[in-house]
Amino acid sequence: MTYRLTRKQVRAALVVFVVGGVLAAVGIVAYAEHLRSSATALINSARDIRTTADAEREITALGKQFGHQFWQESDHLGGDHNYNAQIENVLLSRLGVVEPTNISLGVTMNDGKLRCITLVMFTGRPPRTPSGVRIQEWFNSDSVSNFHVSAKDKPWKAAIEFTSAIPDVQREKAFLLNTKCFVQLGGCKSAQDILPTVWQLGAPLGSNLGQGGTDDKF
Repeated sequence: MTYRLTRKQVRAALVVFVVGGVLAAVGIVAYAEHLRSSATALINSARDIRTTADAEREITALGKQFGHQFWQESDHLGGDHNYNAQIENVLLSRLGVVEPTNISLGVTMNDGKLRCITLVMFTGRPPRTPSGVRIQEWFNSDSVSNFHVSAKDKPWKAAIEFTSAIPDVQREKAFLLNTKCFVQLGGCKSAQDILPTVWQLGAPLGSNLGQGGTDDKF
């Protein structure tokens, strides 16, 4: 027995198909905007940390906001205590239209005092070379203004390191990460895509500002 759809049934099926596609597209757009908003909020948290009190406030807020994506780790007794939060575009990247992208914020405390913050954003899918920017700010009451940018892996990667004593204008520019990398078709392909002003921020020098400093690894 052959069953044939009537014109009315065909039109109804097409309507269901179109409506389903529209709803899926709306859902993807909403998720993409949520990702960008969350990444921006994480960057703002890093930028807003200037003192130990700021760090404690943001650690509490991040723990509530990120849940299982927020974790703690500690070195030996008396060593550093690190608080970390992370955002990934896993669902979008699985569609194959955007590159896997991740941003993480680490807050390092020592003996109850703020030691440094580390903000890292990287993107890329093999076999392409991953791109990334690592930003590290050191806090010390007697620190002098110091700002270094490592161009060892230019154009793909950059490591930025500075003390909290640098001018506010320069500091603000260091946190202008491009959250479009999470949702942009084809993704971001260089450190400059991730942080457009990266190579204008400072001299391309090695860095060792924080008594251990950055090793330029991601």
